[in-house]
Amino acid sequence: MPKIMVSIADGSMADVPGIVEDLRRAGLAVDDVFEALGTVTGAIATDAVGALMAVPGVKAIKWQRDDHRPVD
Repeated sequence: MPKIMVSIADGSMADVPGIVEDLRRAGLAVDDVFEALGTVTGAIATDAVGALMAVPGVKAIKWQRDDHRPVD
């Protein structure tokens, strides 16, 4: 599965643990949570990435390493 980095919106930083749980429910296999930075790294099936953008508090998603696939 491709590796991604999820950025959390500034206005949602107080609820990082809740957002991480929502990301897991949306299919993200969480590797690391950098709460102070508002980023979460993990892996997800390419066709499930759109579900992560639907999670309230998600600002952006970027592919890590050599995974340069477009995000909807």
